[in-house]
Amino acid sequence: MKKGLLILALITVWVWGTPVEAQTKRKVVFGVPVTPPNVVHIPPYIAKELGFFAENNIEAEFVTFEGGTQTLRGSVAGGLDITGTSSDPAIIAAARGAGTKVLGTYSHKLSQSMLVQGDIKSCKELKGRKIGIQEVGAFNEVMSRAVMATCGLTPKDVQYVPVSTKGRVPGLLTNQIDTAILHVDQAIVAKKKKPELNILVNLWEPLPKWLYAAYIAPEKEIASNRQLYVDIMVALIKANRFIYNNKAKTVEIATKYTQQDSDAVAQTYDILANAGAWPVNDGLPKDMVEWTINKQVELGTIKAEEKPSYDKLIDASIFQAALAKVGGRLTGDKRWD
Repeated sequence: MKKGLLILALITVWVWGTPVEAQTKRKVVFGVPVTPPNVVHIPPYIAKELGFFAENNIEAEFVTFEGGTQTLRGSVAGGLDITGTSSDPAIIAAARGAGTKVLGTYSHKLSQSMLVQGDIKSCKELKGRKIGIQEVGAFNEVMSRAVMATCGLTPKDVQYVPVSTKGRVPGLLTNQIDTAILHVDQAIVAKKKKPELNILVNLWEPLPKWLYAAYIAPEKEIASNRQLYVDIMVALIKANRFIYNNKAKTVEIATKYTQQDSDAVAQTYDILANAGAWPVNDGLPKDMVEWTINKQVELGTIKAEEKPSYDKLIDASIFQAALAKVGGRLTGDKRWD
């Protein structure tokens, strides 16, 4: 009898001593914005490969899209638990009451450039040229619009040509398009294959405070599964912090998923790491977010009366709880937000 009571007591201790979340893996459908990803998009893949999701009792299934606008639509339509996207469609969605919230970011700082055909030497020479975009309101269109605004041009002054993220480099190489907004690794590959291509502008120069990317989720799902979203962000913050301290492993994983040459990946890693492109904290400073929202109004992608507040756009409680679980904010490096 005593033996039976002891076994019962041990079982009781095990059940009550184990968090509910640890007893079953929680499946998360994760929308990723580019296929194959560029190096800047790699944090969720790091989190999965290195077990940061698994140690938080999360089984992540990636669903790939051709761009951030499509992933946002997937989030709004349902079926995606969390989604990576550029900030511009996320802000537009919040402005129009789509029912989503920003929880964090895989990369808060712009690291992209506008590459153009070699005969284009200035912004004004974009007039009448073929501008490669995914669609109106998508990241590359908004960035192209921002570049044109610096010299008084508008979308009416150019020809928009639809092209996927993957198709931007081939489009430049074959003269299908005259300009493209490229990620670092894309620019490296494009310049290697066609040296006469010209970097017209690095986007962080005219847009120094533009918030590049965001993780978003449906408000209803956040409300009913708050701890799950905290744990997702814990895994993603750990992934970003890992990246800075483990170049070789990061390059190995990035090479696998981007399907690019490892030398180009390593070169891209150095540029992004030196710039602090991956946030080690939340990556959502209020002044940066509000600057981006105001710039969207200036560019005409949202109306002034639609402008969302910081709190309408972002659920700060999620990343605050996640930061507490990973030991708080990192400081002491100028790259950290």
